[in-house]
Amino acid sequence: MSKIKSGISSSFTAEQQKQRRRRIWIVPLGFLVILFLWAFIGKRSLSAEDLARGYSYTLYQFPLLNVVLVPVMTAVIASRLCDMEIKGNTLKLLCTLQKRSSFYDWKFIHELKYLLIFTIGEGILVPLIGMFCHFTQKLPLPLVFLHVGTTTLVSLVLLTLQHFLSLMSSNQILPLLVGLIGSFLGLFSMFFPPRAARFILWGYFSAFSPYGMDYDSQTRVMSFYRNPFPTETFVLFLLFGLLFFVVCRTVFVKKEV
Repeated sequence: MSKIKSGISSSFTAEQQKQRRRRIWIVPLGFLVILFLWAFIGKRSLSAEDLARGYSYTLYQFPLLNVVLVPVMTAVIASRLCDMEIKGNTLKLLCTLQKRSSFYDWKFIHELKYLLIFTIGEGILVPLIGMFCHFTQKLPLPLVFLHVGTTTLVSLVLLTLQHFLSLMSSNQILPLLVGLIGSFLGLFSMFFPPRAARFILWGYFSAFSPYGMDYDSQTRVMSFYRNPFPTETFVLFLLFGLLFFVVCRTVFVKKEV
């Protein structure tokens, strides 16, 4: 038991040492600033009617913004944490000192740490924007927690993909390019038929959005409505995410270095 604890502690410490002075926390904080400015600037001059549905609009808007921002952010985080082994060509040496599975897992856990900074921070931004913009709508706290949970799940699956690509690629341009392309695919998937959109991983932020929107082109009035939570889709996506992680991990462990 003591050997296991010692191995865990040394693996954790090793990853911590690698990240010293790299300031990777700036990445999720920077994207949070972009998200806040984008949402706040668009809500500076709202009518009384708009203020009465401010949280509905925010919780509708954030999943759409995540479709664009999160794929790029996860690509940058994974690339920044994995490029030190790839660029330094030390992966083979590390695999002789540490189990590949342990290396893969601890690297992912540290990436997850920065991802949670973003998703939890986004949940905190919802009431902050309401406070700065003086929303009169009551804060739907359960929906905020639901939004944070579903955002974290989808982001984890995307992080799994980017983590795998960053460790398997000798050049980090490919993983970054996949993240950028994913942003566009996720955005365009919102115009696909629902069955086709299910095959686009990057578009699932909008699939779990707590609110939908109707727009009357004649009156130019937006109305928001509660989306029923897609429990079946959520469970299937969760199972897919777990299977996807296991497959990616297995392929890396068996990879020739």
